Amino acid sequence: MDVWKVDRRRMLVGLAAVPLGMTASKATAQTLPALQHGMVACRFGQVHYRIARPAKPSRHPPLLCLHASPGSGIGFANFLTLMGEDRTALAMDNPGFGLSDRPISPSTISDFAGAAGDLIDALGFRQIDILGSHTGSATAIELARQRPKAVRRIVLHSALMFTQQEIADYERRLEGSVPDTLDAAAARLPDLWKRFGKFRTDLGDIAAWQLFWEMNRDPLHMGWGHDAAFAYDFPAALRQVRQPILILNPKEGLSPITARARGFSPNISMIDLPYGDGLFSAHASDVAPLIRRFLG
Repeated sequence: MDVWKVDRRRMLVGLAAVPLGMTASKATAQTLPALQHGMVACRFGQVHYRIARPAKPSRHPPLLCLHASPGSGIGFANFLTLMGEDRTALAMDNPGFGLSDRPISPSTISDFAGAAGDLIDALGFRQIDILGSHTGSATAIELARQRPKAVRRIVLHSALMFTQQEIADYERRLEGSVPDTLDAAAARLPDLWKRFGKFRTDLGDIAAWQLFWEMNRDPLHMGWGHDAAFAYDFPAALRQVRQPILILNPKEGLSPITARARGFSPNISMIDLPYGDGLFSAHASDVAPLIRRFLG
């Protein structure tokens, strides 16, 4: 019997149970809530989520985190344990990413938001706050459009305020980034891992490898998230949302594009941050107080 095939999902869930950059012994010694895992049915099959719950009942709405692409909710692991001290905090793996089932056809931002809506229904959440990162920012705005009464406040890590020319430029630069075969995907892994040097420095090799694995888990379909984000009219959707929105604008490639959302609508506030990569992993302890203050 091939044990890897039988227990692959269970083993991966177990490996991801400890927050990024934290050993099991350190995690046990701290008072932060344990990170747990769950699966619920959605319109695309099973959707996986990570969740941290406070020790005592909370007056705060749950916080749902929506990840960038490619990747999964594992990028929020450190952040969830911090926010989970005083509220339920969870991160969903988009359909086709992480441990969630992959749809038979490419997803749209509306699909991602629909799956998130199915998740909050399955968990019995009547009102939530949401946080989106990059692709997840579009999903967060679309979820607020689809469920305006369920979404209370919104936090965005970057705003996708692209012009059509910028989208065309990004798509041109991404040409060839999705391999055609699994052999081609395997051949490029050593070089991709070398480029992951900054995350290895910030998080340590083991935690960085977890992020790396999630980004390359399904290499033939890893472009679905980017395609969905580029096809979504983010500025038009943003203008329709009325909930209070906090935009975090770290020093990264999207910083000048995100800055266009400053003053875009009266319900939007923005904070410029002095760091870039690893916002919810390496810098989780820095951004958690900012977000907690905004959410109340």
